Amino acid sequence: MNYVVMHIVGNRPQFIKLAPISREIRKRGYKEVIIHTGQHFDENMSDVFFEELDIPKPDENLHVSGGSHSEMTARIMLALEPVVIKYNPQIVLVYGDTNSTLSAALVVCKLNIPIVHVEAGIRTGIYENPEEVNRILIDHVSELACTPDRESLENLRKEGLRKKSYFTGDVMYDAFCYYKNKVDMEGVMKKYGIKSKEYILMTWHRQENTSDFGRMNQILDLVESIKKPIICPMHPRTYKKLEEYDLVNRAKGISRFIIVQPVGYLEMIALSSSSRMIITDSGGLSKESYFANVKCLYMLDIIVWPDLQKIGWIKNMSQNNKENVDMVNEIFSLKLQISGDNSKLFYGDGYTAGKIVDLIEGYFYNNLNNRTDILY
Repeated sequence: MNYVVMHIVGNRPQFIKLAPISREIRKRGYKEVIIHTGQHFDENMSDVFFEELDIPKPDENLHVSGGSHSEMTARIMLALEPVVIKYNPQIVLVYGDTNSTLSAALVVCKLNIPIVHVEAGIRTGIYENPEEVNRILIDHVSELACTPDRESLENLRKEGLRKKSYFTGDVMYDAFCYYKNKVDMEGVMKKYGIKSKEYILMTWHRQENTSDFGRMNQILDLVESIKKPIICPMHPRTYKKLEEYDLVNRAKGISRFIIVQPVGYLEMIALSSSSRMIITDSGGLSKESYFANVKCLYMLDIIVWPDLQKIGWIKNMSQNNKENVDMVNEIFSLKLQISGDNSKLFYGDGYTAGKIVDLIEGYFYNNLNNRTDILY
């Protein structure tokens, strides 16, 4: 039987996670269908990733973006159900913890189609965080839960999901290893007028850091206090919020704060690998700091990657900006950046995609060979 494998994605990190698995699925000869929910609607935030990562163009784009969490989830579900029925996949892969992921999981499980959750088992313990609720629900309706690290596997074991959970490693590490050699580091440095290991890379987009004037102003206070070049590929929502709070002129007036348009994945690899440190509220980029061998200051007071925080690779931002500036100065004072201890292999060996597709093939063999009622 020529099985149909469907991917449902909606934002930048999901496109990157999709790339290694898509490549592996095509290599093994399965029919592949890619559905883009449209959650990231900006061309720089979406189309460029498909082009530069050599991912096949989506078979369908639902063009759903904006609105509250509930509104977006509902609209994606309504648009997605007929599309899933149309293609009748034998298995569906969902990625991460976004509204797109939750919507897909709810639709697909209601259609009695098995779900593979890539990046399963991550927990912060903060249920006010909308992504935390998404993660839990998605894991519990999935047939295969593929964890990026052993800590996440243990989380699923505690929730009674051990039999369907597997430590496969992190496909983000697969992607980083594969694409790093394709990056023009020197060209990117020239493009932005920066020098390798003499600047900070910053990204800033989370709701907790953009939802009120006081928090955004506090972050700008930190940026102004650092006195180091900072390049910030700015998320459209963050820029919109700066405009809403009349902070754009302040942000643009900070010397050495370089605000640029969102960048593609290859440029982001160059910017992260060549930076001296990273300041971010992105869970994905904070983890990628380890792949890039660059320390990270995380802009939320939560434990996002326990292994990296235990070894001091990721530090949480303090409410006291002087302490934050001291951390930055300490990193810049080091003559040589401390190397990541890759021997521990927190996130696998760079061949995660193959392991995930192996699990899918095993599922096909054990569960689907004798089924004729895949959809209903």
